Amino acid sequence: MSITFNGIGSGLDIDSIVGAIVNAERAPTENRLNRLETSTTEELSAIGQLNLALNTFLASVEGLGEESLFQSRSVSIGDRDLLDATAEDTAEAASYQIQIEQVATAEKIATQAVTSGTTEVGTGTLNVYLGSNSFAVDITSENNTLSEIRDAINDSENNLGVRASIINDDDGARLVLTSESTGVENTVSVTVDDDDGDDRDASTGLSQLVYDPTDIETVGDGGVTHTGLELNSAQDAIVHIDGLTATSASNEISGVIEGVTLNVLDAQNSDDFTNGDTINLTVGNDTQSTKSAIENFVEVYNGFIDVVDQLTVVVVNDGNTGNLTGALTGDSTVRNIVSTIRNQLSIGVDSNPDDFQFLVNLGLSTDQEGRLTIDESTLNNALDNNYDSITNLFSGDGALSERLTDALSGYTGSAGVIELRQQGLQTTLNGIDDQREALERRISLTEDRLYAQYRAADALVGQLNSTLNFLTNSLQASRSSNDDN
Repeated sequence: MSITFNGIGSGLDIDSIVGAIVNAERAPTENRLNRLETSTTEELSAIGQLNLALNTFLASVEGLGEESLFQSRSVSIGDRDLLDATAEDTAEAASYQIQIEQVATAEKIATQAVTSGTTEVGTGTLNVYLGSNSFAVDITSENNTLSEIRDAINDSENNLGVRASIINDDDGARLVLTSESTGVENTVSVTVDDDDGDDRDASTGLSQLVYDPTDIETVGDGGVTHTGLELNSAQDAIVHIDGLTATSASNEISGVIEGVTLNVLDAQNSDDFTNGDTINLTVGNDTQSTKSAIENFVEVYNGFIDVVDQLTVVVVNDGNTGNLTGALTGDSTVRNIVSTIRNQLSIGVDSNPDDFQFLVNLGLSTDQEGRLTIDESTLNNALDNNYDSITNLFSGDGALSERLTDALSGYTGSAGVIELRQQGLQTTLNGIDDQREALERRISLTEDRLYAQYRAADALVGQLNSTLNFLTNSLQASRSSNDDN
């Protein structure tokens, strides 16, 4: 009878045996590392969500703590078709009665007509005035058509703010010059140094483009009637504020009312202005921006609580699956952060009147689920009647923004509890990778050792089987010989 193993030499299934032993060797450590990796990854993700929600909440808190939020001003205007305005933080809350007599306009003039835009006008120097200042444009035989003169003016690097164009009317083509700035100080005029000579005829040569509003009838010594036209006269804006008159070259008027910039859009009808009709302008606290910031604070706080509830949830299931818990259920860090925030929300501001020291006086209260709610009517009333007290609740020394930021500083930032905890969890994950590599090295050595042992056993069993077969055959031969004898 032989020893029977399936395989080479011995019939021993070495691969299956070694594989089973190696898997049994690997499984406990691998399972432990998998569980540790899963729990650590979940915790790290949860801490990241908590950190993001907390920083978002703190950003809204810091926004409420900005003094500029409560110093910003809103502007109410009775007729925005005639007037617009903006107010800086320095503007005082007040009301003004405004009348607009006229708007500022820009000068636009047209020179004497020539046949067409391609007509050669003449040569010399064109002096274009904007108020008392001027710039010169050289006109030569290379650029002396009306179109080329237009381009030379527009392309001049010394141009002070005059745009040239061409309009064709019944009399021909006219060079039109428009001031880019409004006001009487920006009137447009044109003189020339004509190559045709000083004793020139305004009906010929470059002198055809002369426009002097102070000498509208004649030009030069020729006594020729000036045929240029004023298409739009320059004028200043004139406004009356509570009966006081202010004149401006621009329709954007600053400095008349401290901290307020007026933008004149149109003038009142003469009848309305004569009858004393006024436009009401009111500068007040920007309550809408403040209200939006408070609403955002409540929304972000509730969002933070939602994240905390999700991360610390406990769901009770049937006996088959057991209870399901969040990654941070029972976590002391989360519990301390929430407790800190709620404590700060309940603290009042002593500098305020007795009836306006707490958030509840503003219309903010906590419901049974720990979320903030807003009583719209109470909030609106506080914004209208207790604006300074609202400012003290959120901004300044000892206010909610400062207290919350200070109280939570130990949890946030590069040296905070959350950051240090994230670093520790990441170190754990890195260590798991190192342990996996060490496990694979150990398993590889074990596998090599087992293969060596079983291959040796395989060879020995093969030898034993050969010897057994030899002895068996020998005994059988001896028995046959004895039977014959």
